[in-house]
Amino acid sequence: MQQEPPVKRFYIVTQALNAVGKQLAGKIVATQFLVLLVASLVTITISSLQSGLGILSGGLSAVIPNALFAVIAFRHAGARANKKVVQSFFVGEGVKLILTAVLLVLALLVTNFNPVWLLTGFVITVIMQWIAPILFLKST
Repeated sequence: MQQEPPVKRFYIVTQALNAVGKQLAGKIVATQFLVLLVASLVTITISSLQSGLGILSGGLSAVIPNALFAVIAFRHAGARANKKVVQSFFVGEGVKLILTAVLLVLALLVTNFNPVWLLTGFVITVIMQWIAPILFLKST
């Protein structure tokens, strides 16, 4: 069996690690969105449509920036691109923070949803962002 050159093996390993990171980020964002939908539907059933839409709106203020962060952060991979990897993470985090603030302010100012429901949806999705990696730790 012919061995691949070390540079090509290194490239394959870094691409595999990047794929694992992308996969985990995708699972986390999908879990956040699924939990947000369930919370919104339960709230609509128990309380009212207005309350459920408030939770959905607040939660989307966290899910959309997280999805964008995942796309930006995992654009580059490998030790040779370490500056680009770090730069991508900083840019992604900056975009995420600014977009989160803009979406929350828009949801508070433009809609007439109760701020308690908006913030409840936001908090639920942020908590899922922290819990989801623990749930997927063994599967990756």
